[in-house]
Amino acid sequence: MDNTTISDNRLIERVLQRVATRLPSGWRPRTSVSRAVRGKRDTVLTIVGPAKATGSVIITPKKRLEPKDVADLLAAARPAADRPILIVAPFLSPRTQERLKAGGFGYADLTGNVRLSLSKPGLFLEATGAIENPEPTARDRKSLRGAKAGRLVRALADFRPPLGLRELAKRAGVDAGYASRVVDFLTREALVTRTSRGPITETDWPALLQRWSQEYSPFQRKGATWYLAPRGLAPVAERLKTASSRYAVSGSWAATQFASVAPARLLLCYTDDAESMTRQLDLRPLDTGGNVALVTPLDPVVYERTSQKKGITVAAVSQIAVDLLTSPGRGPNEGEALIEWMREHEHVWRT
Repeated sequence: MDNTTISDNRLIERVLQRVATRLPSGWRPRTSVSRAVRGKRDTVLTIVGPAKATGSVIITPKKRLEPKDVADLLAAARPAADRPILIVAPFLSPRTQERLKAGGFGYADLTGNVRLSLSKPGLFLEATGAIENPEPTARDRKSLRGAKAGRLVRALADFRPPLGLRELAKRAGVDAGYASRVVDFLTREALVTRTSRGPITETDWPALLQRWSQEYSPFQRKGATWYLAPRGLAPVAERLKTASSRYAVSGSWAATQFASVAPARLLLCYTDDAESMTRQLDLRPLDTGGNVALVTPLDPVVYERTSQKKGITVAAVSQIAVDLLTSPGRGPNEGEALIEWMREHEHVWRT
């Protein structure tokens, strides 16, 4: 008897049909079979290449696989060059794919996401399918959109664990029930680690900021307006020292106050009164582009945990990083560089 159920067999069959369409000309998959390996029967896919060279990969079907489950896969069977493992599932999220790749697994799903590598015969196959589950369940419908989610992300990034749920909710300014639901989602995404009914013991804050940047951007809202500072950013920075409106500076200018990421070309300024700040900074409005962006914040959290740099109020480093990740031009590269600085200087910005 096979060690997989009928539904698993059907899943494997359907996924492998997708994989077959991605193979180069002259390559073909051979019907999967079962064989004894270390006392266990594994489903094996054999791929036939040019000159009838063959390579095999062990198939592990999963009806559902979340990022946190990858650690269990690694504990059960670690892939090796002479024992590649292909995980097949109806859908694998980008975060799940990222963790499977880091663990050395190949993967394939029904939407066309594929990553398969064989050393003999030499084959590397990678393709992108859906990034969102085409058949989501109620459990899948979670996101980091909205002000409250942003406050939680900022708190998880800015404060070191351990963090109890009530403490986290208080620091983020949200209710404990909402914090619990979001933390449950982040735990499944392997972005935080939490003991059973206990505190959060670990936060993968770089991945968390990357995940937040997929759903938050100060530039995707009507509250962002572009301006030109004709004499460059230095005069703007000088005027900010005497600005009477509440503000917090982000963008590449703010990043350079912490790390030498690149010459500053964008000064993002959060302010509640863009009209007044435009006059104070002597800015000229533009339809697009520019070197200064005034942004009405989605939430006052942008004014929290700021610091003073050269007499100017600068946003928290975590806020600057996510703003850069969502910025136009070379902003995402600058965001990555700032995150690397944050990794090496966690003691400087994280409390």
